[in-house]
Amino acid sequence: MKNYTSKFLKSVAIFYLGFPVFYIVVSALLFDVPASRCLGILLSPGYYLLSIFAILVGYALWEMKRWSWYGFVTVNILVVYENAVIASEVGETHHKLAAFFFSVFLLLLMGYRVSKEIRVPYFFPKIRWWESNPRYRLTAPVRLTKKGGAAMDGQILDLSLTGCFIKLRGDLQQHDAVDLAFTLFGFLVECQGVVVWRTQSTVTHPKGVGVKFLPLLRPQRRALRQIVQRLRKIARLYRRSRYLLNPEEFLRRLQEIETKGPGRRRREGLKIS
Repeated sequence: MKNYTSKFLKSVAIFYLGFPVFYIVVSALLFDVPASRCLGILLSPGYYLLSIFAILVGYALWEMKRWSWYGFVTVNILVVYENAVIASEVGETHHKLAAFFFSVFLLLLMGYRVSKEIRVPYFFPKIRWWESNPRYRLTAPVRLTKKGGAAMDGQILDLSLTGCFIKLRGDLQQHDAVDLAFTLFGFLVECQGVVVWRTQSTVTHPKGVGVKFLPLLRPQRRALRQIVQRLRKIARLYRRSRYLLNPEEFLRRLQEIETKGPGRRRREGLKIS
């Protein structure tokens, strides 16, 4: 699995890779299946067939295969059917219907979360999956430090909660790990990332790299969220200014958005510390 894939998707892939064990344990607890009946489930052909399909899906999710989403949906439909059979034939719980619908809810919830992780490669193949979050255009200096290398200065040209594109003269390779430091609206962000794509000078992008942020610490995540919220407000203000605001009102509101923030950090401007 790519090292920039989320922990949630990795956990789901591991669950399906270990499906033969996990499923029998969860089913026994959820539907109150006695040990003697569990042996009957283990010996049934349907259980072996479902387990084989689930392991294949786990492998596909782990390797981010393009068919993993379709396999994931198919296996979950088969799991719903198998749960219905177990609940009606071998389950001894007094709340079979409630347990069955609870299992369906969990599968739907997991399906929704997985779809958020991998929906872009399947439904919008021209969009890179790490660019699925809203991105906002801007120009801000950033300091990059490659692991074991020298620091480089670049410019962030677009930013989202999960990554950014950086215009860079230096040379970085795909999958390179980097440390980033930049300040916007008085909020300092120091985080780690990995280069997920790179480009030479083209019509759509100058020479630079697309960086996926690695999991952030809480203060850094809060600062980045504040920055993105400001950028969202500015983007909305630009759209409204075409029809509803005169130039003076537009500049006044833009200044309010850009200067509102921590007093101490506001004086730092966009300087990288």
